Amino acid sequence: MLINLPRAQALLREDGLDAVVLATTVNVTYAAGFASEFMLGRFEDFTTAVILPTAPDVPPALILPEFDLPFLVESRTWIEDLWPYGNPWSSVGIFMGQSLERNFATDLRRDLKRRRDALKPRQKETFQAALMAALDARGLKPARLGCDDMRLARALEDSGYGRNRVSDVLQTMRRVRMIKTKAELETMTRAADINATALEAVIAAGHAGMREHDLTQVYRRHLVERGARHLADRGMMFGAGDGANFSLPSDDDRCLVAGEAVVLDCLGTYKGYHMDLARTAVVGEPTKDQRHRYQAVVRALEAVEKAIRPGVHAQNLRGLVRDSIESSGLKRELVSVTTHGLGLEVFEFPYAESLAAGFVLEAGMVVNTEVFYRDLDIGAFHMEDSVLVTDSGCRMLRPLTRELVSF
Repeated sequence: MLINLPRAQALLREDGLDAVVLATTVNVTYAAGFASEFMLGRFEDFTTAVILPTAPDVPPALILPEFDLPFLVESRTWIEDLWPYGNPWSSVGIFMGQSLERNFATDLRRDLKRRRDALKPRQKETFQAALMAALDARGLKPARLGCDDMRLARALEDSGYGRNRVSDVLQTMRRVRMIKTKAELETMTRAADINATALEAVIAAGHAGMREHDLTQVYRRHLVERGARHLADRGMMFGAGDGANFSLPSDDDRCLVAGEAVVLDCLGTYKGYHMDLARTAVVGEPTKDQRHRYQAVVRALEAVEKAIRPGVHAQNLRGLVRDSIESSGLKRELVSVTTHGLGLEVFEFPYAESLAAGFVLEAGMVVNTEVFYRDLDIGAFHMEDSVLVTDSGCRMLRPLTRELVSF
């Protein structure tokens, strides 16, 4: 189970809610531990949902399309109460019915037939019909409801659910997810290790004259071979020179030029969880000024990590970084500082506007503090690691050398 169920129920009760309907991919994955390819591919806006009551004695429900039943049999979910939907005349339904009447040669087919036969009496034609039937079965039509997608919330309101008003719980669910469970930490630690070894492969491969595209491909291949994937266009907010300063789009012709600083900000996902790690390289032998700027960034991040503990505000960490940069004789206004949560989203914040206003750290959070110093003449220098906030401070998910890389 990924979800921290007691925390989720407690925070949602604080919002005055009796139950929530979770329909976004991130929250369904978190709440049900279920993520089929159809759902992850976002073939439709709403394919799957979880009803999560805040009362511990009311069971949750999982609404899912009929054709995801085989995936469910193979992958499982901790939620026992299932509500399928799908047109009974669809090709998927016909194929499934005919195949399960004639051939029981595999465990999958035997288990699938038992599950499908048991669920058939409650199957509805559409997603919303199944969702409303599951709410009705729990007596939740007049309840105080929340939803993480306000389009679906409006549809429920139009049908008379939620006392004519359904609350937005998208941000509350982010607050729930900020504190990681044991299962999440195991996945994220593995992700951090994959990302670190991918960066080590990049460091080993880089050289002057190499195309940025080819260096990026080293990173991508390493991830794919280990069951992970890159994020966004390149998998790195990566580049040399102006590409480092401005996070330029991928360019097949741009090459690593001697003397330039190269930002290696490595972003990807593993089993849905994000990994985020950054180091900086210089093409050729670093100059004295480049070494000085890089060491200033290292010292600033080390100061942050010494200060991290429950109750510390992210804004204080931001000020600490700027003070440290200034003490190194550099311009505090040229350093970007962001402390952000990491998990099923690459930037997880407990409250709206936390990117600007910050938030208070709690034990169990996984956070990155990005320290990014930009200089148009010398180059950009960037460093970050993922750390777990503990009762006594923090620890890295995966330690990695902080020596300035020379390509």
